[in-house]
Amino acid sequence: MSVWSYAAPFRRLAEILDFCAVYFATLWGRCAVLSFPILGIALLLRKLVWKRGPFIKGAVWAVFVSAPFLGKLRVFYESRACLPLILWQSWCSGYWPVRYGYLLGIAVGVILSYRRRAKLRRILRGLPSEEIDGQRIFLCDAEVSPFATGLLFPKIVIPKIAWEHLNKSDLQTIVLHERTHIRLGHLWIFFLWDVLCSLLWVNPFLRFCAGKLREDMEHICDAVTIRQSGRDALSYGRALLESLTLFQEKTFSPAAFAGGTAFDETKERFRRVRDYRPYSRRNAAAICVCMIALSFAVLSAIQKLSLPRYTELSGFTVYQVSHDTEFVTVYQTDSDGGFPLIFDGNGAKIDVRAFRALLPDEAPKDGLYGILWGGFLKVPGIGGAMNAVYFDSPSDGAAVSVEFFDVNDLLYVQLIKLL
Repeated sequence: MSVWSYAAPFRRLAEILDFCAVYFATLWGRCAVLSFPILGIALLLRKLVWKRGPFIKGAVWAVFVSAPFLGKLRVFYESRACLPLILWQSWCSGYWPVRYGYLLGIAVGVILSYRRRAKLRRILRGLPSEEIDGQRIFLCDAEVSPFATGLLFPKIVIPKIAWEHLNKSDLQTIVLHERTHIRLGHLWIFFLWDVLCSLLWVNPFLRFCAGKLREDMEHICDAVTIRQSGRDALSYGRALLESLTLFQEKTFSPAAFAGGTAFDETKERFRRVRDYRPYSRRNAAAICVCMIALSFAVLSAIQKLSLPRYTELSGFTVYQVSHDTEFVTVYQTDSDGGFPLIFDGNGAKIDVRAFRALLPDEAPKDGLYGILWGGFLKVPGIGGAMNAVYFDSPSDGAAVSVEFFDVNDLLYVQLIKLL
């Protein structure tokens, strides 16, 4: 065997990876373009409902659930208005710097996010711990705001200066605030937003609006903490103010925090605490349920309006090979009727009579012919495979055996179908 034959599996792997690059760069690039109007809608809705309470304001961000799943909408291939997005597909397919450049941007965003979290884990490693009301907390020497971190095993961290100078009631309120962040799933929300910003990195406004998202989640957390702590808004605000005088955030940005450093943000937060009004837990739960139900409804609608994972191809094509390079179609149909091949456990055979019946009168009876059939199409213009057989002009017998291998049995075809 030659050296090239040993390299065949690696060439096949490179082809699969290149297909994945074309496929995902195309889809996520479309999603990035569509994220601009989605972001505009979210900010507009947020502005319209800002006086209606923190829960409905926070629920507005659920519109971004749809953003990463819009890349396969049928309208891209049916409307002239979507022509630029089709051009993006052709650029990704035809120019490797485009597709790999987009994926490189994603990789940079993921790496930077991972490095921030890894740095935070290193800082937290070996921190002394204390316990308050059965909750284990970790103390750090850094001048940071109290925060919660960790997705699967969350930890609450407060600066040592706060532990030493705040009274037990204020410490309990701080810990309750961070436990509320964890219980409401805010750490997962911030993590998923980071993932969204990495996938759709060409929209820089997503990074900018991360602060708006955190602000709204902080508003919700303050409202829930005030209710659960049994304090009124005034005493909660005083505890918050006393804690902010002890430390300031300046070494790193945790995923969730109790107070900001910018004067405008701090002033806005105290204004929200001042304007706190008792809320109905039933109404808050109803908003959450409606948000979840609406998100599932939107995703279901997107699935119905999108192309399937892949499309099975029907019909077959008969073509003639001329001068070893030119392929001339002599018969084509979308129907499976009159298919000239017979399959059994030993392979495939040409039904000579059925095959000759398909040839037009002017087609020569001798020469090299081929038949394409079956297979699948990933999306129009990207990915796909068909079964094929080649044969010289068959004799006048009833059937002639031909070599055949079903492409659906190939591992790389099965992997592409799963994408």
